[in-house]
Amino acid sequence: MNSVFEQLIPMLKFLWSHAPQRLKYLVMFLALLAGMSRDWVMMVVNKAAAAPVQETVSYWLPMFALTFITVIASTFFYQVLVTVVTTQVVNSVRLKLIGGLLRAQPSFVDRREHGALYHILTTDVSAVAGFTSTFLNLMPAIIFLCIAIPQVFYYSFIAGFFAILVMVGGSLSYHLQQKTMAKLNDDARALEVSYFERVSEMLRGFRELRLHQGRRKSFSSDLRNVLERLRRLQIKVNQIYETGESAVHGLKFLLLAGIVFLVPYLVKTDSVVTFQLLTLVLFSLTPFEQIVTSYPSVIGTLVSFLRIKDLARELGEIERATDKPSQYKPVDKEPPFHRITLRSVETRYASRETSSFALGPLDFELKSGEVVFLVGSNGSGKTTFMNVLCGLLEPTAGEILLDGRVLAPQDMDAYRSQFSAIFTQFHVFRQLYGLETVSPEKADEMIEKVFLTGITQIRGEGISRIDLSAGQRRRLALAVALLEDRNILVLDEFVADQDPEKRDYFFRTLLPWLKAQGKTVVVSTHDLHWLDCCDRVITFENGKMSEQPAPLVGAAS
Repeated sequence: MNSVFEQLIPMLKFLWSHAPQRLKYLVMFLALLAGMSRDWVMMVVNKAAAAPVQETVSYWLPMFALTFITVIASTFFYQVLVTVVTTQVVNSVRLKLIGGLLRAQPSFVDRREHGALYHILTTDVSAVAGFTSTFLNLMPAIIFLCIAIPQVFYYSFIAGFFAILVMVGGSLSYHLQQKTMAKLNDDARALEVSYFERVSEMLRGFRELRLHQGRRKSFSSDLRNVLERLRRLQIKVNQIYETGESAVHGLKFLLLAGIVFLVPYLVKTDSVVTFQLLTLVLFSLTPFEQIVTSYPSVIGTLVSFLRIKDLARELGEIERATDKPSQYKPVDKEPPFHRITLRSVETRYASRETSSFALGPLDFELKSGEVVFLVGSNGSGKTTFMNVLCGLLEPTAGEILLDGRVLAPQDMDAYRSQFSAIFTQFHVFRQLYGLETVSPEKADEMIEKVFLTGITQIRGEGISRIDLSAGQRRRLALAVALLEDRNILVLDEFVADQDPEKRDYFFRTLLPWLKAQGKTVVVSTHDLHWLDCCDRVITFENGKMSEQPAPLVGAAS
């Protein structure tokens, strides 16, 4: 990690850009008022200590009351505003990152550890936004010290010199450990990501763990090892922190001892000046400790900030690539198309767990109203092709045309509005995002078409039940896709977990009904008994496609 101060300025700029515009300058004003009012209290106390009793009671006591009320009021409103600003920063950063992720291609997410993304969107964002609160709370302390330290020099140059030495020493006690702390924080973060990944795996594979005692014990041992390593790292970080804090406490008491014992010995100082110096120092120690002891948390926050900055940079590149005027206006349902053409299309798909898979070059045309079957062995390229066709995976070469017009990156949002899709790995949202206004009658009709009447229900507020069997959940996903009422329906191995009766219904009844509704359907399947139910059959092998001659369609039935 570069110097803390080199990274601190970009982080402060980042936080400033996400703070609510109308509150920024009010926060600055209240910080100034809170810091200066504390100095006023200190000055009033020192003046009162040197004044005659009558003047103290008649003038300085009312002044103290005024400054005291100012300190309490300004601090209260400042702290409330700090909370408002901090929560706004958390929401702003999270929404910006999530918005960027929603604009990214699925491959962008597939290439990353999901635990790392969880960590960035939760822990890292909270840590960086929490620094907003830390920094804003330090501002009155910084303002106070900027006024108080010159006053210490005014009363005694030697005492001021001692105070500066203590502050420098306290800062160095943390600064000299910054590289070690940064490395430990980075390692601790990596272990937290590893822990998130394992918890996610545990929830996805809970049944498998329950079935296999040896696997369960091994998993528990691995998880325990990760947590133990994380615990030891946290102890090391805390030891460095406590070393620095102990040094600060020791220097603080040395400063008090120097003012009481050494300053009067070196320079003739009366008791009033000594009292005034002690008042200044005692008032200054708390804000000084606040500033210095925040150093370790700043280093930990910078580790989080670098991760957020890297993700924001990558997402920004995606946004800039698509942030151009489109020739199409995105809508929930695009008007009917005539044909979609893939011309010399190539692509490579790679996730963080699989090697790169090459698809193409492919030439393909999909006409409106067609029912097209994709067949081929596992790993032959069917799902990758479907992702390219839906606009979910960018071609590395070639081009996609809609009704003869070449699509640019900024056109893909509108293009994707042509499609509803259910892939082998799919998700059903309980809440009907984008379908809140669907009529109960229409929802019931689609639920009936997929044989889920009496099992679950779709209403504007959401789906009543989603804890269904694998086949039922897939049919529920189809009901939602039918409610979307888009021009093209893409189904990846849809009948793989359906019983024979449902398979027959899908091929013999539902597909003809969809075709009669003017829908275009693309289905991948291993079941060759239903080839007479489609208009065309496309065969995939090792990332290449070929179309079966028309006479073969239906021959397998």
